[in-house]
Amino acid sequence: MELILQMGHGMQGMAQDLIKIWGKGKIIISPINFIHPSAESVKKLSEKIQSVNGEVLFDPQMFYPKEGHHKLRVYDYWPQEGVSISSIDAYRSINQEILRLNNNINSSMIILPGIEMNESNLGYGINRLKESSVYFREKTDKPLLGTLCLYPETIRNASVIEYLVEQLKEVLVDGYYIIPHPSNNEYIVSDPLWMIGILKLVTCLKLSKRIVYVGYSNHQGLLYSLAKVDGLASGSYMNTRSFVPSKFKSPKDDDVKHKSTWYYMPSAFSEYKAALLDVAKQRGFLEKFAPQGEFANDFSSMLFKGAMPSSTNYNETSSFKHYLHCLKMQCELLSKSTYKETYDTYEFLLSTAENNIKEFKRHGLSGQNRDFAPAIEANRVAMVSNNEDYGLKLTLDWLK
Repeated sequence: MELILQMGHGMQGMAQDLIKIWGKGKIIISPINFIHPSAESVKKLSEKIQSVNGEVLFDPQMFYPKEGHHKLRVYDYWPQEGVSISSIDAYRSINQEILRLNNNINSSMIILPGIEMNESNLGYGINRLKESSVYFREKTDKPLLGTLCLYPETIRNASVIEYLVEQLKEVLVDGYYIIPHPSNNEYIVSDPLWMIGILKLVTCLKLSKRIVYVGYSNHQGLLYSLAKVDGLASGSYMNTRSFVPSKFKSPKDDDVKHKSTWYYMPSAFSEYKAALLDVAKQRGFLEKFAPQGEFANDFSSMLFKGAMPSSTNYNETSSFKHYLHCLKMQCELLSKSTYKETYDTYEFLLSTAENNIKEFKRHGLSGQNRDFAPAIEANRVAMVSNNEDYGLKLTLDWLK
């Protein structure tokens, strides 16, 4: 499983830096996150990413075509006011402009547009994907990814997921770009039914031989390695690590709030306010927070060189780069040659995180809404349930 950069506010320079350091990488370009949104802005960023050996994908972000953010409405592919996208001509025009933009930026794959779907509009959404796939198959040889943006209740319903997967097998795409709306809008999801549903979905799609990328994810999505998901997309701010619908349909620009700087501890699957590291240093256990082995990096090393952490130059940008570097290393760590090895590794990492979280809480330190403790049970239930249902199939299918 590879880490893909999910573009968000202020991430253009950061993405170039990280891909240059890593030697390669992918970014999913977000049309809403340009100061001056335009096809030309998208092209300029694409050229910069490609100049450092990166690949670009373009997300049309047409989850809410009737309520689209004004920054999305400036693009040529967006339907004009009063035009119904259900008309054949309108949808053909959308696809035509999206194809033109993808060709212009030399994207490595084409992400087909998709609305947010629930039980009531699944048929409509799937039919649109089918129509788009037919259009693009006739026009390009590039791999196609269908967008699956799903309501929380849709993900929680096992029978709906099974029906959805059967329908998706008939769509002429190479894979799917999944955008899951989290249960209760939680950053760290504590709902076991939701976790069971999303893991079931990605597992079934992988068993049907499709590429699967999961967008707007955080480290909780490392669970998807148990389905051999191809890519996990994540970014800087929380709204690139968890799907926030209002970001794409608000009539006003998002107010990006810069409040606290966070530090991600990969061995605890948790993020802690950087200010808490001063407490850890003062009380003599700061070294327990230091990243070890492949997780060590120059973005956070200044925190552990003897000075009080708050007096160092660890800032918001350092925090984001540290997080994404560690997440990349964890994705690679969970890219094993067999299902059993992947399962055992994730189980070990989950238990280690549980123990570390408990230890830090004994010292009074918590990650607040970024603490992974609420997800421990949900992830464990999901991995065990999925193993009971699909473990044998995954074991046999892993090397194919």
